[in-house]
Amino acid sequence: MNRRALSLGGFVLAGVSQVLLGVAMYAGGDAPANPLFSVLGGLLVAGVFARALVRGDDLNGLATRPLFVAVGVASGVLSAALTGAVLLGA
Repeated sequence: MNRRALSLGGFVLAGVSQVLLGVAMYAGGDAPANPLFSVLGGLLVAGVFARALVRGDDLNGLATRPLFVAVGVASGVLSAALTGAVLLGA
């Protein structure tokens, strides 16, 4: 797997995790504004990076830089872990 796919995929995973948390917040009876902002923010993040991932765009070389890759992968893994913990009640 190349660095571009790793970095952009990590950010897409973080956005999808944010959407899932918003849906869980809404299902849990939280005030409507909080889940709405969570879902909208997650859709924005996932949409921007998924579009670049699908089109093969490297964001003018940014997506292949080592620091961007590290941040993308870390945010995706951390978001997935925290979403799993919240949804599974751990």
